[in-house]
Amino acid sequence: MVALGFFTASVVATVRNRDGLPYQLAAVMVLLVLLGFQLLHAGPWRHRRPWRPWWPWSLLAHGVITYLPFLVFDGAWVGLPGSFAGSVLLTVAAPRSWILFTLLVAGQYPVYAALGDNAGQCLNASVSTAAGGIVVYGVARLADMTAELRAARTELAERAVDQERLRFSRDLHDLLGYSLSVAALKCQIAERTVLEDPPRARAEIYEVLTMVRQAMSDTRWISSGDLQMSLARETRFAASALRAAGISVEVDLAYGTLPPEHDAVLATVAREAVTNMLRHSAARRCEIRAVRGELGDVSLVVSNDGVLAEGVPAEPGGGRGIGNLTERLLAVGGRLTAEEGETGWFHLSAVIAAPQTRTTSRAG
Repeated sequence: MVALGFFTASVVATVRNRDGLPYQLAAVMVLLVLLGFQLLHAGPWRHRRPWRPWWPWSLLAHGVITYLPFLVFDGAWVGLPGSFAGSVLLTVAAPRSWILFTLLVAGQYPVYAALGDNAGQCLNASVSTAAGGIVVYGVARLADMTAELRAARTELAERAVDQERLRFSRDLHDLLGYSLSVAALKCQIAERTVLEDPPRARAEIYEVLTMVRQAMSDTRWISSGDLQMSLARETRFAASALRAAGISVEVDLAYGTLPPEHDAVLATVAREAVTNMLRHSAARRCEIRAVRGELGDVSLVVSNDGVLAEGVPAEPGGGRGIGNLTERLLAVGGRLTAEEGETGWFHLSAVIAAPQTRTTSRAG
């Protein structure tokens, strides 16, 4: 639009000239060529790589066609040097662009002086060139920033969608992986005891139904992103599931209270650790300990004496449990470590910084 404005002003000045129709047509033809160069140098396509090697030559041609007609058209060329100066700012790298721009502005004075204008007209020509160049440069850069802002918004929206998709899949994995593992375990117990101990089988099936209903409710909460998990609650559920599997459990919680986001992360760690233990280990003993350090950090350690059970297949696809936990802890400034001790115990440890509190609980 700015280029068209310069073009229109120059056409009007040319039409008002009294040198006849051939003169005016020639001036308009040259102005059309200049308009093409202006659109080339100020348009959004100037950022495309194939054009860049041609900039020195196209800019030189733009300059020649801008200043050479002064010898013929004189006052009809009002405003055209400013358009060229803006193209210089847009196509030449800084600081050379601003040096050339300053030289072009200063050069207008002797050009108009050579054409016979007085000092005021010469100064006005320099100011007009500077103002025109800044306007062309500013409008083009404004269009660039608008396009960049639109692209940034699109990218942010895509990232938000990706993050929500990852959150949903991660929460679904962490939730259903544990629930289905425990439900499968209790179904196996019910199958083994249905004939010799029907009351226990019915109790196990009832617990499975309760867990399935809870899992369905949690899944609905996952979709809204409002699922709240508690380390104390998850630890109680985990201890019940482990004891049902014949695993001796010792629980020691001495960490006080936690912010909801930290509590949820540590609860997820405990749930995933127990899920992996039930699926992939031959554990007979388990310890779940959460303590607060002197610096206010909370450390959760889930240990068991079972190595990977022979004949137990790994999680399909390699699993995402440890990766999910690592991402969750990094998001709140925590860290996760998993190692096998010399005594044959496996330790999964999560450490997270949390505000100091006074409340302490202990269970066993």
